Amino acid sequence: MKNITTYYSSRKNVFVWLAVLSSLVSFVTRFIAFGGAGSEGFWVMVVRMIFPLAANLFIAIRLPWRCGEMYYVTVGPAVLLAIYFFARVCVLGISVAMTITCLLLCVLQLGSFYWTYTGRLNSQVPAFIVWALPALFVMDPAFIRYFLWYWRKAPSMILTDLCAWFSVLCIILASKRMAPWQEGDPYRRRYGDRMEGRRVYDIVPMSKLTAYFMPTRIGSSNYVKDSIEISNVERYIHEKRRQGLKHFGLTHLFLASYVRCLTEYPALNRFIAGQKIYHRFEIVCSMVIKKEMNSASPDTTIKVKFAPTDTAADVYEKFNAKVQAVKETQALDTGFDKITALFDKIPSLVLSLVIWLLRMMDYFGLLPVEIQELSPFHASMFITSMGSLGIPPIYHHLYDFGTMPGFCSFGAKRTEKQYNAQGDLVSRKYIDFTWVTDERICDGFYYAAALKKIKSYLLHPELLDVPPETVKADVD
Repeated sequence: MKNITTYYSSRKNVFVWLAVLSSLVSFVTRFIAFGGAGSEGFWVMVVRMIFPLAANLFIAIRLPWRCGEMYYVTVGPAVLLAIYFFARVCVLGISVAMTITCLLLCVLQLGSFYWTYTGRLNSQVPAFIVWALPALFVMDPAFIRYFLWYWRKAPSMILTDLCAWFSVLCIILASKRMAPWQEGDPYRRRYGDRMEGRRVYDIVPMSKLTAYFMPTRIGSSNYVKDSIEISNVERYIHEKRRQGLKHFGLTHLFLASYVRCLTEYPALNRFIAGQKIYHRFEIVCSMVIKKEMNSASPDTTIKVKFAPTDTAADVYEKFNAKVQAVKETQALDTGFDKITALFDKIPSLVLSLVIWLLRMMDYFGLLPVEIQELSPFHASMFITSMGSLGIPPIYHHLYDFGTMPGFCSFGAKRTEKQYNAQGDLVSRKYIDFTWVTDERICDGFYYAAALKKIKSYLLHPELLDVPPETVKADVD
């Protein structure tokens, strides 16, 4: 991993809460300042109100929440505030020399903060000096006279600007530099990473551009169908059930094979978000379950997290524990069911706006982690058993909302007549299964090798009884 500088802070740091308080005061007083401002042009309102309000709100929410591991999230609000201050200077009506000085200072503030907290500079001192420089303007008598005149004219606007400036200064004062990364250290989140995954950089330019040429998962889906002879599978399942894994079945075997494949082909756990490629930190699989196997029984979606070192028995325990916990709830309710029930009560026009907002937040990596934890669309893979319904596997589409790059479906057992090595006609059982994959996360050769590896584990499931010797990391 590239040895870049990363910063962090603690929620116990007083400057973190001073930054939050200043941002909230700036947020409230900006509404007061614009309450009687009258009609403004669209772009004037965007720069003078929307940008700083968004920055204030972002600082107040995200800074204390993610300051311990994702301090670079403060770059966005600082950029919005720098743009706002730049625009404000242009219309202040001060002298030409002072205007040019202030504009240059805004550029320096923007650059210093960006280069510091994206990891390019190994010290926050330059950023602090540049952002503290406006305090020196109090030494200019002309500036003092202008300040007092403007204070009498619009005190709330002066207060909101001072609080916005002070909040960024507190962000800088709260930051601390982490020790340089050493080989063997846990992965350190960097600028550009999302909460659920790290940005993949070491890929060819064409792979980076593919997400722009094919912006949707539905438009970039590949469809694969295969089958396996299940003599070994049935023996393995019966053996597991004799060992006490009462409900062990094909679902657990497919999940275990997929999880084990990721230890050798980790790029299968990538996803596209905001037209960029990320590697997911965790292995998360989604599935729809029913309380009872009839059409009147309610269904819901579960998400189960696995570790790359999990054996087939580990997968069984984690999956069944999640299923059992959900089935014990009244009417099969989960957090996802509750949030969808809440959305269902919103008027359709407003709901369309809410969903659009959620999509935009997801695009920029701003979707709250609580929603991601509930959403079945933010997962490594979706799996569905058509065999339990007695039908062949389907080619299930991928979802354009969320970050899921793969969908696996397997069907009912079928019998096929074949000649054996002795020339006798015998009956053999097969299972058909399908994969729908997002072709943008890795190339076709990699996909082919990974899917063949999954099939090899299905044909020889005993390999899943021992943890893997090594777990490969995705490219940096």
